[in-house]
Amino acid sequence: MSQPDTFVIIDGNSLMHRAFHALPPLSNADGVYTNAVFGFLSMLFKVVGDEQPRYLAVAFDLHGPTFRHKDYSEYKAGRKPTAPELRPQFDLVRECLEKMGVKILTCPTFEADDILGTFARRCEEAGIPALLVTGDRDSMQLVTETSNVLYTRRGVSDVVRYTPEKVLEDFGVTPAQIPDLKGLMGDASDNIPGIPGIGEKTAIKLLSAYGTLENALDHAEADLKGKQREKMIDGRMSGLMSKKIATITRYVPLDDVTLEDCRLGDMRGVLPLFEQLGLKTLTVRLLQLSGLRAEENAPAAPQIAWQDERQLLSEAEISTFISALPTDARTALLMREDGVSLAAENGAQALIPYAQGLLGGGLDPLCAAKALAPLLTGARPLILWNAKRLKTEFASWGLSVTAVFDDDQIMQYLLAPQNGKYEAPENAATLLQQTLSDERALDEQEMTKLYREIELPLLSTLYDMERDGFLVDCDELNRLGAQYDQQIAELKDEIFSLCGVAPFNLNSPQQLGSVLFDTLGLPAKKKTARGYSTDAETLNELAELHPAVDKILLYRQVAKLKSTYIDGLLRLTGRDGRIHTWFDQTIAATGRISSSEPNLQNIPVRTPMGREIRRAFIAPAGSVLVDADYSQIELRLLAHLSGDEAMCEAFTLGQDIHARTAAEVYGVPLDEVTPQMRSSAKAVNFGIVYGISDFGLASNLHISRKEAAEFISRYFARYPAIHRFMDACVSQGKAEGYSVTMYGRRRPLPELSSPNYNRRQFGERAAMNTPVQGAAADIIKIAMNAVHDELKASGLTAKLILQVHDELIVEAPEEEREQVETLLRRCMENAASLRVPLIADVHSGRSWYDTK
Repeated sequence: MSQPDTFVIIDGNSLMHRAFHALPPLSNADGVYTNAVFGFLSMLFKVVGDEQPRYLAVAFDLHGPTFRHKDYSEYKAGRKPTAPELRPQFDLVRECLEKMGVKILTCPTFEADDILGTFARRCEEAGIPALLVTGDRDSMQLVTETSNVLYTRRGVSDVVRYTPEKVLEDFGVTPAQIPDLKGLMGDASDNIPGIPGIGEKTAIKLLSAYGTLENALDHAEADLKGKQREKMIDGRMSGLMSKKIATITRYVPLDDVTLEDCRLGDMRGVLPLFEQLGLKTLTVRLLQLSGLRAEENAPAAPQIAWQDERQLLSEAEISTFISALPTDARTALLMREDGVSLAAENGAQALIPYAQGLLGGGLDPLCAAKALAPLLTGARPLILWNAKRLKTEFASWGLSVTAVFDDDQIMQYLLAPQNGKYEAPENAATLLQQTLSDERALDEQEMTKLYREIELPLLSTLYDMERDGFLVDCDELNRLGAQYDQQIAELKDEIFSLCGVAPFNLNSPQQLGSVLFDTLGLPAKKKTARGYSTDAETLNELAELHPAVDKILLYRQVAKLKSTYIDGLLRLTGRDGRIHTWFDQTIAATGRISSSEPNLQNIPVRTPMGREIRRAFIAPAGSVLVDADYSQIELRLLAHLSGDEAMCEAFTLGQDIHARTAAEVYGVPLDEVTPQMRSSAKAVNFGIVYGISDFGLASNLHISRKEAAEFISRYFARYPAIHRFMDACVSQGKAEGYSVTMYGRRRPLPELSSPNYNRRQFGERAAMNTPVQGAAADIIKIAMNAVHDELKASGLTAKLILQVHDELIVEAPEEEREQVETLLRRCMENAASLRVPLIADVHSGRSWYDTK
């Protein structure tokens, strides 16, 4: 932290450009781009929080030529024009600063770093420490013992503080020698030529020997030799001009602005503008800086004055309690092991206890449920916990839940998706109060729309899918089971024969390890107290050393298919011949839906033998299965979010994206791409979404890490916007502490600030992946809700029965096949509007196997 009277001055242009390129293209509800404003002010608030300065000012460049252009008309020539998405954000950030009372400094023909230099000098003369916040390396010349530079290396969160010692360590010269260094080596970013042929290393050596550019030039003829001597003599005028251009002036005519004019005051005047721009996170930060919490500024959730809890011991008492509730008051209902807890916004609360034994008081669960029917089907809005399971439980008693409701479990999942498990509150009063608080939190974090329009409707979609189930051909499962049993028996005999040993338990790692490593003498990686490792990785490494190893691997594969899938599916098939899986929308941190009891998202597809199991998932007689699968949705989202021109063009033209990538990376025409090239490109395309490393790619492609690193480097050279997007995702994650999808879903990333390297690496991969995978999860949910609702609205009898990652399956009568295919494709392809086409491949057949 700086001293309490520190003057912080920010290079506004530098920081705005850093913020714009570091963060994804965020916009508010009106479509106004705000990513640069958000990043800039996030950094400003962080600096104010960390440094606690007394004075704060922001310097900006003005349009038009500077005094440097008089000496060198090509100064900064060749720079790209400001992006159209960034240009209007300069006006927005200026408006924010004005409302915050932060002094804005500009001066015609002078640049922002000249203003930084001027105020650094004035602070030094006044004995006030200064901190200059910039991403411009030229400003290192301003560093002194009392004026430090806070340099933004990448994005707005990766910063380093420069003292004179740090400048010397990193640049090899003192701060005063920075203009001399630029005079010698030039600066391509500002189109400063320097002395042609003199690079950074040579420049540092010359300054180490001679101290200044002028001294080096004066000694060039006598001391230097060969081409270096020639370059220095010929480049004298260019070098001197370059040093002059690179020197920051410390005398900008801003004498009318005093240091006191820059005193930091109450910045909260900007809060209404933040609300207008949709910058709620910045509101929270500013209030924290002001010594307040966001909840102190926002209207508090109403604290309900609870009445004493009543026990309702009869259906008549339940009816009386419900009738007395206000029709416009929300009522919380919580199913507990010992009964049903009720609470309303008017403070009334009650417990319907279940009967405990023959002599105990209370009601039978079925009687209690029936007595609650007016509440479940009435006009009063309900608050529930795990509403899908509650609906399933009531349905088993022949009761429906048709009232409007909210589900606080889903709210808690959205607010803390990393938890994976959410404990029900102890009673309905707590549930109601907790829900009111969670609704406010959702609103503050801008996830109310995500909850209302995607997650809450999805609950009903998933409930219907679970209820309808997937028809299974048990005869086919039994046939496959008998086939696998025979294959298992044959494999056992072959393995025992090849090993030359008596039969043993192949499922015992200890017995198998003893045979492989003691009896057969195969090389063991390591032996622990529990025996040798016989995992798949170990066996794959041994496969070429003994023919029995391949057979053991195949045995394990077949045995898993038999036990996990054949036996498991037969055991979980209901009396109606259908499997009713459980879809959980509150487990995956990325927003993905999971499936359990059984996990139908895990039915094998990668091997021919495993795919056979899909023959057992069928449509009823006279019906078909219509299957739609998004084509490369994560790569399409990567193209959309990054805006990479080459990848967007490939998808827009309908090209094979992996072949196109191979052509780009290998530098060959599209028609000369080999299968091996395409395979390598495919591995990178899919791996890049998950932040693949050179080590991971080397393992996947069985190449050296050096080759893998070179391939990734070439990939990013051809797709530079993707590289920038990935870096921006990590920068935003570090700045905000979370990643966010295009639909507002947040994933907290505490790993990014972990002292543990491996956890930080995990956090960076999650930061890169979440905006893509999370958006894919949001889009399939939008599509599911649309398909579910349109099937009902159209009067079709077809029904959505399964979701597997990016795939949807509808069971439809044969006569509805074409209509359902059209509906399914339309709903999925219209679920999102992207820069590139969103494509769904649709197929149909009698079994799941036949749809592929």
